[in-house]
Amino acid sequence: MLWIAVTLPLLSLEAVKPLAPLPDGSPVKPNQCEPRERDETRAPRSGNDVTEGRCYALADHAHILLQDFDALRAGVQVGHSRSYALALAPGLKLLAADVPRETQAFEAIALALLTYTPKVSLADAHTLLLEVGSGLRLFGGLRRLLSRVSATVAEFGYTARIACAPTAWGAWLLAQARVSRQGRRWHVVKETSLARLLDRLSVSLLPVTQAHRDAFAHVGCSTLADLCQLPRSGVVRRFGSGILDLLAQAYGTRADPRESFRAPASFHAQLELPSRVENADALLFAARRLIVQLAGWLSAHHAALSAYTLLFEHELASRHAPKTSSLRVAWAIPSRDAEHLIWLLREKLNQTVLVAPVIELKLVADQIGDYAGQSDTLFPMPESDGDSIARLLERLSARLGAENVLQMSVQDDHRPERAMRVEAYEAQAFSRKKRAPAKAKGKGKTDKTWLTDELRRAAAEDERAGNDAATQEAQAIHAAPNNLQPPTAQISLDLPDSALPSQPRPVWMLDKPLRLMTRDQRPIYRRPLKMLTRTERIEAGWWDGNRVERDYYVAADDRGHMFWVYRERISGEWYLQGLFG
Repeated sequence: MLWIAVTLPLLSLEAVKPLAPLPDGSPVKPNQCEPRERDETRAPRSGNDVTEGRCYALADHAHILLQDFDALRAGVQVGHSRSYALALAPGLKLLAADVPRETQAFEAIALALLTYTPKVSLADAHTLLLEVGSGLRLFGGLRRLLSRVSATVAEFGYTARIACAPTAWGAWLLAQARVSRQGRRWHVVKETSLARLLDRLSVSLLPVTQAHRDAFAHVGCSTLADLCQLPRSGVVRRFGSGILDLLAQAYGTRADPRESFRAPASFHAQLELPSRVENADALLFAARRLIVQLAGWLSAHHAALSAYTLLFEHELASRHAPKTSSLRVAWAIPSRDAEHLIWLLREKLNQTVLVAPVIELKLVADQIGDYAGQSDTLFPMPESDGDSIARLLERLSARLGAENVLQMSVQDDHRPERAMRVEAYEAQAFSRKKRAPAKAKGKGKTDKTWLTDELRRAAAEDERAGNDAATQEAQAIHAAPNNLQPPTAQISLDLPDSALPSQPRPVWMLDKPLRLMTRDQRPIYRRPLKMLTRTERIEAGWWDGNRVERDYYVAADDRGHMFWVYRERISGEWYLQGLFG
């Protein structure tokens, strides 16, 4: 087993501290506070150095409870009086603790970290414990996983100290040692190395009361190794058995069962902004927190998302301004990748104009479905090409606008001019169309066979008709009322050898059917046309008032060019509908 401990030493302060994005609007870089660990050991600076900038501290009615790094550099320490701290740092902002907001922020980070493992435990001192032994290969090794965990916590803008060890309590102790800057090694993989490293840690890191810490100092016990050498009966009699159990679990000699954090059944996330925001682009930094939580919630429920809605709570600065507005983000392939969701939101926000200043954000996740993980293959599969096209279309739609990306959709209508429609791109419609290509392929094959049989029948009839022209004319006159086919339309032409059309419908359809002239009751399109197929009758449209009654044929001229023509049953006029390639 391998555990990662994420300690948030300043969570009580940062939960109530105003959200402050970087000047360029980008998120906080991972481990931005790591270099400051070395700077904190330097001599405190004077108050004049921080007069122009703001620093924050948590305080009660009389004393300082917790300070940030900038206040610490100014000389502000825990236990200072409020007046003395303000004298050291005139730009100091004193804040009051808010336990509900602190708990909400802690659980929000736990929800986001569910992206990496379902085993996330809540521990003391605002520490999250992640069991990641079985997922190292999935995320590319321990180093990459630690980097991703650090980046996820950095999305919230909180200070974090991360350590890892084969045991949960071992990782917790190393994380606390990193907070207090004890030692230089906080990532351990082997249990033998963990024992040597834990022996050097101070007993002050144990989650015990101050009275117990004073008692350890009185008996000359300064490290965990010293504590382990004390008689067990005396330690139990004076301090209780809980300390020895904790040490056994930290060293890995005793099992450490833990209850994992459970994601809620439904996702609800909101974020109150520190100030009014008038530009939509500036909302991306705050919205990243909500999306990271959403990605963790989806991973915990083994689900994926096709769309979500971002709700804006507006400041009622104008009487006519709405109280809320929304921005819907949709894509083709269900996903739970936080970076993909954030990218789409960025493109949407670039095209959004706020109707009023925003003071709060809410995220509503809809169209949630089961997530089907994709396995790696040795050779590329056809499905991967469809996914790439869908991703390309959704990116174009997000950047250019849905009205500027068009797609063709099939309609349930026999009339050729209404069988297809060009409309704005819809991610879900494209995804459904992409999932069923085999059925359409089979249908096309059947139509091709049908067309070949008809052409063969037509050729055989033309050969019989050429042998006895008089008999053909008499039969045509007798059958004309039923077939509505002019007798002269079957006169043979000297056609060159050419390939027959592969489909009964041409690829090139005219926007509007072209009326054809006739000569000797034969349609003419530059040259006289000959019918190659039997009649295909289409009668439809009586339900919407645009009724059509047509007889369709595949025709050709003496040069081998093929056309799709039809004859109106009532008027007898000929029209050109499309051209074959």
